[in-house]
Amino acid sequence: MIDYGKGYSSSWRMMVVDRDTWAATDELQGLVSASVERDKDSDLIESGSASFDAGLQRGEFWGRLEMLAEQDGEVERHAVATLLFSPGDSTSTVGGKTTECSGRSVLAPAEDKKLLAGTYAPMGADGAAYAASMIAACTPAPVVVEGSFTLSQNYVFAEGTTYLESARTILDGAGWQMSISGGGTVTVGPKPTNPSLVLDSAHASLLGVEIGVNGSLEEVPNRYIAIDGDRQVVAVDDSRDNPASLSNRGRYVDEYDSSPQLVDGESLEAYARRKLAEANESLESRTYTREWWPDVTVGDIVVGSMASVDLDCTMRVSTQSLEVGNGVVVSEKAEVLR
Repeated sequence: MIDYGKGYSSSWRMMVVDRDTWAATDELQGLVSASVERDKDSDLIESGSASFDAGLQRGEFWGRLEMLAEQDGEVERHAVATLLFSPGDSTSTVGGKTTECSGRSVLAPAEDKKLLAGTYAPMGADGAAYAASMIAACTPAPVVVEGSFTLSQNYVFAEGTTYLESARTILDGAGWQMSISGGGTVTVGPKPTNPSLVLDSAHASLLGVEIGVNGSLEEVPNRYIAIDGDRQVVAVDDSRDNPASLSNRGRYVDEYDSSPQLVDGESLEAYARRKLAEANESLESRTYTREWWPDVTVGDIVVGSMASVDLDCTMRVSTQSLEVGNGVVVSEKAEVLR
């Protein structure tokens, strides 16, 4: 097994993905550069681009960016991202032709398809399975469900709502997430709690030279107001250990929710407390660059244990920017968990 904390050589290729089998088939020749952007709070979660020093046929295609890594004679192949690419502008010169492609995530077909009037998720349904079915009805990518939760009310979607919006509404209400693997598999499940990467002294070589410490309480609520018909409940954080709390601020910062989404039989009071706790899960973040590590994506947990560089904390990755070159340089933002 390759140790990505040490030196290794790498090469890159873009493979065409068969939409029926989801297997990589032919290699697209002429890949010059590629990049991938990820944001756990964006609708599509990830996007990307690729440049080819050759002409491409018009029309979108599913492409899988793969890295071949070699260290001490051992070779590993890793899928870095699988995207729906659309060839865009091209430039022709005497020496050849360059084509730029933009890529959208495997959730793109669910963003493009709209629901008809009267579509709803019924009370008592498995919310995780329902959200996954909305995605699976659109994309050729595999969709996996890890766990379940029960809807405590009907969810009626307005005409023209996208399939992706309907899935996100259900999952956001339960505090669940969607994640996308390098191979393009969509996983619906709870937010991870186990670390995917530990940044300690043994892995110090992965990190760049600067660690950014960021934090602002401006938009962090300490009071959550949930309205359901003629019922209103209020949850307040008055704790001493939370700098955003009523006790420490001396004033209310409100979050107003007129469309609560109850799950697993919870009460409106329990819902308000849960949503307030979610809003206060992170009050600061860290930004840094690091070398690539397999299978770490947005939403995952990274644990730091290097206090000397302000990285002695448990974090949830919120954004990633991947630049392909001699390896992969990852620019990462991670929210510090309380």
